[in-house]
Amino acid sequence: MQVLPLALFLVMLEVTAGSFISLWLLDVRGDSSRGFIIFQGALYAIFALLTLGAMNSFATPQIVQGYGLDEWWLGAQGPLTLALLLLMLPWNVLLWLDRSQRKGAKGKAAMVKAAATETTEISEQPRRTGKATALVATKGGTRLRMARLIFGGIVSLTALLDIFVVGMAYRALAESRMDGALVVLAFMFGALAIGGVMTAMLLGHWYLNTPTASGKPLEFVTTLTIAALALELLLTPFIGPSTIHATVQKVTVAPGTVIQTNGGSVTVSSPTATSGQGQNSQPTPTARETPITNTALVALEYILGFLAPLALAGVALYLIRGRSFQSATGMLYLCVSFLFLGEILARGLLLFPIFR
Repeated sequence: MQVLPLALFLVMLEVTAGSFISLWLLDVRGDSSRGFIIFQGALYAIFALLTLGAMNSFATPQIVQGYGLDEWWLGAQGPLTLALLLLMLPWNVLLWLDRSQRKGAKGKAAMVKAAATETTEISEQPRRTGKATALVATKGGTRLRMARLIFGGIVSLTALLDIFVVGMAYRALAESRMDGALVVLAFMFGALAIGGVMTAMLLGHWYLNTPTASGKPLEFVTTLTIAALALELLLTPFIGPSTIHATVQKVTVAPGTVIQTNGGSVTVSSPTATSGQGQNSQPTPTARETPITNTALVALEYILGFLAPLALAGVALYLIRGRSFQSATGMLYLCVSFLFLGEILARGLLLFPIFR
């Protein structure tokens, strides 16, 4: 159980970084509603705050010292996670200030704009004044949008750098192949997958209130999730076994119980009393295998973390293209659940040897 808090921090960091990156990409596209971007921006700032709290509680360099991690990289983990939270705040402010018309806006905003145009045609002077005001507003909105997109790009780079640094620190747990480079890439693709599906699921719920909106943003972020998840699946089998505690380890627990770990299994041997030998009798050790081995957990990781989410996301993409947003949202909701379980299993299996 000791592995779960540290695995929770890693998954929360992946969710926060990947979610913001996917949201920023939607903002760059400019075809999502302003209300959705504002809501998600505030929500992901809360995610960043929770991630910072989890790091300070479970994953500071002092807490994980001696676990076999690359501690040189851990020095940058705290500043980058804090910077990720702090940089999200001015980005949200820029987002709230920018009220310019977004690409593809329809409905009430378009009607108001049409009514304003008709009103300004009453006389030549008011029309010129209206055009001048609109021109100033457009220029102001363009500047705010450019500033927001540039600042959002900086936040996204900070998020990627944070994932990279953490991956470099934890790559020491499985550095037998390519010096742990595949571990770092798996962290980054995992962040894009779980963050992308989180944004897609919440965007699908937003469509329930605006069923006439374009399905392109939801299709884009769902495709991003599928691509990142497929790449993570391709990398995971080649990461190799954990290199910490690779040999057989024995821990004796009074009154004579022995816990032995070897590869993917754990054997517990405890003495049992024998009869007919008097006071000089010696207990006979009885070996018992733990009910769930690493092999079973790895199988669950692939089923819950890769195969099921890929199938569900594929079905969701098909439904989105058919504009069945409500059904697609249900598929994405299940996909989020499976991906969370899969990522926690993946990070837990990477970390498990350090707690043996």
